[in-house]
Amino acid sequence: MDFNQVPIGFGLAMSGNTAAMTRYAHLSEAQKQAVLNRAQQVRSEKEMYALVASLANGTML
Repeated sequence: MDFNQVPIGFGLAMSGNTAAMTRYAHLSEAQKQAVLNRAQQVRSEKEMYALVASLANGTML
């Protein structure tokens, strides 16, 4: 994960979710960018954790 591009809240939420981190690591560069674009639209902590959980369980992409 390139932390220069990652929203702080996304990085924090990801750091507590190994399943999401693993899934993110296996995404293509285009998919990673799509995830980051979506994370930049999040407006609350609860929404960010929900986004990361959806990444972990495979429902995001």
